[in-house]
Amino acid sequence: MTGTIRHVGAPPPAERVLLIGAHPDDPEFFCAGTVARWVAAGTAVHYVVVTSGDKGQPPEWPGDRPFGELREAEQLAAARLLGVQGVTFLRLPDGEVFDTLALRAQLTAEIRRFRPDLVLTHDPLTRLYRQHPDHRAVGAAALAAAFPASQLATFFPEQRAAGLQPHRVRTVLLFGSDRPDTFVDIAPVLERKLAALRCHESQASAFPGGMEQRVRTRAREAGAPAGLEFAEAFLWVDLE
Repeated sequence: MTGTIRHVGAPPPAERVLLIGAHPDDPEFFCAGTVARWVAAGTAVHYVVVTSGDKGQPPEWPGDRPFGELREAEQLAAARLLGVQGVTFLRLPDGEVFDTLALRAQLTAEIRRFRPDLVLTHDPLTRLYRQHPDHRAVGAAALAAAFPASQLATFFPEQRAAGLQPHRVRTVLLFGSDRPDTFVDIAPVLERKLAALRCHESQASAFPGGMEQRVRTRAREAGAPAGLEFAEAFLWVDLE
């Protein structure tokens, strides 16, 4: 479902972008093409990953190392491939994330630390019901952190005492939305998106019919409303 189209083509201009996702591989599945285009244009991109995805362990997994540790390593490899500056892992329990004041404080601290002009996160209000509950919780907490918490010194004043100054986020782009209005053309970087997703080897069985076919199909569907061959779609939220 889409409404009015607000933006089509290259990613919206930004100097610094913070991507807040619930699990390792969420950044790549939803946004790798957009991230690749931003990095190529000189934008600094950083990830915050709230859980380590430890409950996504396939039944046949041999268990010779902690699964969350493996998933973090996969996420770091994918981020390096895309040119992301760094990844922060909050290590909350997978599948047990709620929009709490504590999580809002953690995300506010990361926004104040990285000082992005644009934040990417999950759409917490999507009516696409096959949506992981962690996605909804992370999206809600990230929106609350981006506005109003990160910009007002009266929220989490202990952070200012620790050297983290208030910061105003200009824009949020929500991924996984059922009403996108922003469409980024990822045809030039689709192979790079697929390469980044291949770094998440432990999740290959999570893509029925094959990861590459599913990603291509989703990208075609995302691009259709805007007349693009392959796209990533977002809902644009102004915070100014």
